[in-house]
Amino acid sequence: MTSHQTVAADLVCAISEFSDLPAMSNGDGTVTYKRLGQFVSTLGRRLKDPQVVGIFGSPGVAMAASAVACVVHGRAFVHLDPAMPQMVLHNIVSELQVSLIVTCERPASGQLPGDCETVDANDLLGDAPAHYAPLHAAAVAPIDPIYLVATSGTTGRPKCIPVSQDAAYLSYEWRDAYTPYGPDMRVGIYVFAIWEMFRPLRKGAGLWFPDASTLFAPGKLADFLIANNIDEMLFTPSFYDTFLNALGADKAAALPLRRVVLNGEVVSDDLIIASLAKLPDVALWNLYSICETHDVCMSHLTEPAGDAPASVGIPMEHLRAVILDETDLPCPPGTSGQLHFEGPRMLGPGYVNRPEETRLRFRELTIEGCEVRLYDTGDQAWVDDTGALHIEGRIAHMLKLRGFSIQTKELSDTMRERLAFSSAAPWVAEVGARGQSLVFYFAADAAQAKRNNEHWGLVAGTNKIPTALAADLRAVLPAYCVPTFLVQMDALPLHPVSGKANMRALPAVEETMIDAEVIEDAVIAAAALAMSCAPSDIDPALSFHDQGGDSLMCVTLMLELEKVYGLPIDFDLAMNVPLHRLDQLMTHEADAPAPTENLDRPGILLTGSTGFLGGHVLAKAARDLPAGEVVYCLVRDKNRGARDRLDDVALAHGVASDRYVIVHGTLDAPHFALHQDSYTALAASVTKVVHCAAMVNLAIGREDMLDWSARGMETVLTFCTDAGADLRFTSSSAVFPDRGGPWPEAPATVWDGCTGYGAAKIAAEGAIAASGVPAAIVRLPSLYDLNAPNPRDIYEIILKASLMAGHMPQSLEFPMTDVTVAAAFLLGPITAPAAPIYNLMADARIAPVAKAALPASAWLGAVTLEAGIAKVIADFPDTLRADSTFENNAARLAWARISTQPFDSISDGDTLLKRRARDYQSDPALT
Repeated sequence: MTSHQTVAADLVCAISEFSDLPAMSNGDGTVTYKRLGQFVSTLGRRLKDPQVVGIFGSPGVAMAASAVACVVHGRAFVHLDPAMPQMVLHNIVSELQVSLIVTCERPASGQLPGDCETVDANDLLGDAPAHYAPLHAAAVAPIDPIYLVATSGTTGRPKCIPVSQDAAYLSYEWRDAYTPYGPDMRVGIYVFAIWEMFRPLRKGAGLWFPDASTLFAPGKLADFLIANNIDEMLFTPSFYDTFLNALGADKAAALPLRRVVLNGEVVSDDLIIASLAKLPDVALWNLYSICETHDVCMSHLTEPAGDAPASVGIPMEHLRAVILDETDLPCPPGTSGQLHFEGPRMLGPGYVNRPEETRLRFRELTIEGCEVRLYDTGDQAWVDDTGALHIEGRIAHMLKLRGFSIQTKELSDTMRERLAFSSAAPWVAEVGARGQSLVFYFAADAAQAKRNNEHWGLVAGTNKIPTALAADLRAVLPAYCVPTFLVQMDALPLHPVSGKANMRALPAVEETMIDAEVIEDAVIAAAALAMSCAPSDIDPALSFHDQGGDSLMCVTLMLELEKVYGLPIDFDLAMNVPLHRLDQLMTHEADAPAPTENLDRPGILLTGSTGFLGGHVLAKAARDLPAGEVVYCLVRDKNRGARDRLDDVALAHGVASDRYVIVHGTLDAPHFALHQDSYTALAASVTKVVHCAAMVNLAIGREDMLDWSARGMETVLTFCTDAGADLRFTSSSAVFPDRGGPWPEAPATVWDGCTGYGAAKIAAEGAIAASGVPAAIVRLPSLYDLNAPNPRDIYEIILKASLMAGHMPQSLEFPMTDVTVAAAFLLGPITAPAAPIYNLMADARIAPVAKAALPASAWLGAVTLEAGIAKVIADFPDTLRADSTFENNAARLAWARISTQPFDSISDGDTLLKRRARDYQSDPALT
């Protein structure tokens, strides 16, 4: 393979020729081709090992730049998707012997193997501009892998597919004739980033990466395309259909798109008609591609296909389509059969360390007297008289569901570990108005059926997958591989010629079966619709993600919620927030527009007033403020019963109604989303701000938590400046690790393993220090109230579970401070222009002594915990031994100005443990 016939050579030429043009952009900024060249040069010095390089992170600038560097330097790479289960990621790294991982986002604790060297791509992108030596494309052989595609693995063991240098180069050159790229083009990148990002970069085009919350929200995505003047975007047909349906006429007319490429599923006539009607000036292309052969063919869709499947075009010159019948004989034109491809320069060598799977899919056959090596696509297709292919759909051993590939043999093997059956046939079927659903058909004899009934409650015929079985499967499978329905039969119908399962004779799943329940709650109804299940199968206490919802399902959920509530909703909130909380966030106040409050009395502004700490601050302030002064409580205007919840908190703490005023506003919106007159009046009345609000949900992604916190902090600091008020900010012990110390009363930096919550607090502390606002930063551990424990605090949860089960974890230790102390401290004379930091933590830790203590792993198996909490403890075992120490001299001196009580009294472990034991044990003694 000559040096000028490689993707690497094309990329090096583009970096040189288009140096001042933008190469790739996302929400964090733009990287020019020149800056990309510097990054490629810098990362190249770290790519010393010839083994496969792992690139960990979601599609974005860092991932794309890292992939370009690997290609230019001739290093095969594999994308490590953060959404994959941890076991799958570890298996990929092990199977490919990955020794270097380029991280494009921070991995969670344990998410990646600890014995791999890592390089932070974002650190390298942050380097100052500098000259670099001219780049040279590495010498590669045609059969060398340019990259590997690792499937998520239907059994937890992924299938790794090398794509050869020759196949990629030939594919890109071929496709340039159909969808050419140039330096004036802007290409939006969908989730299939590896496939799509190199070919535009070869020609000087710019890549644009929407973040996940934008990509899967049709309205936001349309705004992204318009704002960034995007010329081309690739979609799966399923999502493009969703996108079009959500697009109003005005928004559709404003789209700058010149072409759309569809890939991953069969394109329906309805979708073609809808696209031509709504986006008549957008060229619609139907691309057929497979990991094992790279791109295959594509066609320009200009009209509906009628009774036949839409054409995907004539295969490129280096591939020959071979359609075989059930007896492996070639089918004549117009006759449907099993699609195979021949082409030595395009077909890969097979699957890494999977000889049986390779033999199954890369078949050695004699066709018309010639020995040929064919790749079995798993698709049913026919070819017309022009040589164009028409894809009808998947056949038995691989399925496509919303663009995702599902290996049926591997899924059956995984199910066999849990179900009793003699044969099985997974299938993707249309279930009434619910659309595509994964159905697991299986045959069971009387003994097997009895075991299935005893273990899972299954009966003959159609069953919604039991919740416990679905949860078990989600621990090892991607959510899209978990069947929605199980159909138990006496025997599977067989094809009369092949003897294989006759998929077209399988019984249909009736929609009435899943519509039997009365739907009462809008969020539950929307989640059930998105997941094709009954409302009774949805757990309001769990997030959509934790119940198996994937990104495309979440788009359906979001659109349904927006119809019901008439409000936009963020993708990450829809995916990760417990559904009952989502309902609260989406519901307006019962009594329509919020009344105008009197904001002209002097007082303080309190955020988080309905929270555990905020309620105590409200009570303390109401007792101590001079007569005539009030506590202004900022409460999100879109929460159900915001006034009722605030009144309930005030009543619980004995606060009279004339001592507080509700402020209907939003923390992370400019001016708290108040009208200018209200904002001005509030700023004129407030002399101090106590900021207690925080996002602590560990399901929220790190970047989203940082973004939410930063927006809220900016709003609060601006208000303090406008009001001339000082600020008391509740930070956290999470800015430091749970072990070690003594940690200082000084600025902290993000450390390896720091949670998104801790990182958000660190960023907020820095913003306060840089603002010039007189302030105090008060770092708090967990907080206790002897009379009313906080049910959301992790240590209260650990204590309750331990006392109920009669077993403590061995060496349990953690800090806790009395919440009434924290409230008094926050309201005391603690602020200064230099924003002092206080570690409000006593020297002593809470350390229960228990005779029946168990090692952490055994303890987790002995107690009853929510799955999310159990996962946090399993992932962060130091939570159970939080023995770090803290300097607290500044906190001691400030406490002496506030109270005559000794500083060590801020945490009374003995009294707390006795009280909790009385609450949760019949025997009040802990020991």
